[in-house]
Amino acid sequence: MKALRRISSTMRSAALTIGRRGARLASERLRALLGTGAILIAAMAATAVPNETAPPAAATATPETPAGFTGIGPVVSGSVAYGDIPSKARKFLERHCDGHAIVRIDKEFASDEYDVRLANGIDLGFNGKGNVVAVEAPDGYCLSPILLKAVVPGKLYQLLDHNGFSESVSAVHRDRMGYRLDIADPVFDQVCYDTSGVLTMIVDK
Repeated sequence: MKALRRISSTMRSAALTIGRRGARLASERLRALLGTGAILIAAMAATAVPNETAPPAAATATPETPAGFTGIGPVVSGSVAYGDIPSKARKFLERHCDGHAIVRIDKEFASDEYDVRLANGIDLGFNGKGNVVAVEAPDGYCLSPILLKAVVPGKLYQLLDHNGFSESVSAVHRDRMGYRLDIADPVFDQVCYDTSGVLTMIVDK
């Protein structure tokens, strides 16, 4: 109120020097400015969020991301326990892997496949049903004939043995088309067979 009285007093003094008409215009302009300021202050007060009502940080946090997520694309793999792989895969490992310890098991979520690393460096791949889809020996080594015989059909193993390849296969990859074998041979690099054991392709070095 004191401020308004001071403004009114100033306006009366101005009226003596510039006339009543000028004072009236000045008064209207002042009221307009004061009114605009009051509206802006009211709008800011209405939209302001008090600190007490601000949501806690936990409420605005993003959902928990899966373990292994790198921030680029979906989760690809994650370590799983031995008991989480299919029972058929466990039986194969216990029967054909000569008691070598398992050092790591990863699950490929996109393809529902399991990668198993043995202590001797051999990597095995199993699909969701527990069937072997890949076996790879460490660099510079080949699969044992016993393990190779357990991975490929009997007819195919006989062909490999007959052609002198039973001790020079470093990797076997199986898909719906058949088998692709990496060969440690001075001439051949890969040989491919269909599911019935018929030779379909030879890749030389």
